[in-house]
Amino acid sequence: MRSRTALFLRVPVLLGIAMATVVAAAGPASATASAAPAVHAAAPAGPALTVTPSLNATIRLNNCSASLVRYPSSVDTDRAMMLTNGHCYEGGFLSAGQVLVDRASSRSGSLLNGSGTAVATVRAERLLYATMTGTDVALYRLNQAIATIRTNTGISPLTISSIHPGNGISFFIPSGFLSRIWNCTINGFVPTLREDQWTWHDSIRYSSGCTVAHGSSGSPLVNTSSGEVVGINNTNNDNGQMCTLNNPCEVQSDGTTTATLGQSYGQQTYWFTTCLTSSRTIDLNLSGCLLTRPAGGGTTVYSDTFETATGWTANPNGTDTATTGQWVRGDPAGTSSGGVTLQLGTTVSGVNDLVTGASAGTAAGDFDIDGGTTSIQSPAITLPATGTLTLRFAWYLAHLNNASSADFFRVQVIGASGTTTVFSQTGSATNRAGAWATATANLTSFAGQTIRIRIEAADASTASLVEAGVEDLTILQQ
Repeated sequence: MRSRTALFLRVPVLLGIAMATVVAAAGPASATASAAPAVHAAAPAGPALTVTPSLNATIRLNNCSASLVRYPSSVDTDRAMMLTNGHCYEGGFLSAGQVLVDRASSRSGSLLNGSGTAVATVRAERLLYATMTGTDVALYRLNQAIATIRTNTGISPLTISSIHPGNGISFFIPSGFLSRIWNCTINGFVPTLREDQWTWHDSIRYSSGCTVAHGSSGSPLVNTSSGEVVGINNTNNDNGQMCTLNNPCEVQSDGTTTATLGQSYGQQTYWFTTCLTSSRTIDLNLSGCLLTRPAGGGTTVYSDTFETATGWTANPNGTDTATTGQWVRGDPAGTSSGGVTLQLGTTVSGVNDLVTGASAGTAAGDFDIDGGTTSIQSPAITLPATGTLTLRFAWYLAHLNNASSADFFRVQVIGASGTTTVFSQTGSATNRAGAWATATANLTSFAGQTIRIRIEAADASTASLVEAGVEDLTILQQ
């Protein structure tokens, strides 16, 4: 990880890697800070920039970089926010699985203008969210409104993008701590990135030559077309080691790992916008919220990791039409086509998951969903009559660009008044790589009922390559 404190920490390395490959590349850049912003053109020239890279709205922390930000829906009377990495948290690195939500904080930093001059000290009043699990982010609420900071400094916050960034887009990385700027492009997304005890999902891989330095942790990734924040800089492979501290590795669908010396990565930030209420507060129980939730925090009503048979039934109504790729509980084999990861060969925990045809076959399309819909249904689950009930599960839907909106993945609850869809994703005519994500759904309206959960996936139109999976399904009472 890129904070300077990371240079001095020593924690246990990960064990049990199935296979390792190391690729040599250019070494990391110097971590020496300069008085004026140095711009590093670390990627081939792209389209003309519509946003001029600068250090405007960056923040210099005592150990990291940060930025002054707002949500797309924020209004000027809202408090401004400060975005940095979870590993830049003032209390030190967070443990794997640790999530901090809505805590008092007095973290401060120096707000910089475009030329890197400190124009004010900004101070937090709350840590809204921080984790190093699933992603690596920390978001603080400051003690002044957006309008107040703009009036006093002339600086407006950067806007956190509400959408997944596109592959190949140009962005720049302005580091307030180092007063340096890197110009880069996105070179794909990593379904699973691992560093020491931490695992991150759908990470941003930087273009070759875009090698960041220690101290740039927490810097925003700013889209040069829109000026919006599409990610946050968090790590680089320092010396070619595999999955160790400061040496992240990419975990393939079959469980093998690769590490590239000098390769840098960032984490996506649109996840915050998936968890916002209408009043712009973070609610981790919102359906579709991608941010990692704290472990525990309630009573477990039902939980299944699918390591053993617990009574799930495939094709419960006898109406499924899929001829291959039917739902099974099993140890999945990874598949890909044309460089697009489809069926994931790794699970969130343990060995097994629910998957649409666990085998790989000789071609990626041998055991994917074909011919229509496949379904699988839980045993009966009796819900308590009180409290807030939340369904949480890991999932993915993957397909090639021969898919359409007729293809789908959905989760339904069968209760006393019928069947209700509580989560749904549809296909599209684009490549969608498989990557584990977390979804939640509020089941409080089913309190006191005995329900069943049904999971469906379909290749429902012309023949296309579609895969899906589900892991670690839990119902919590809070």
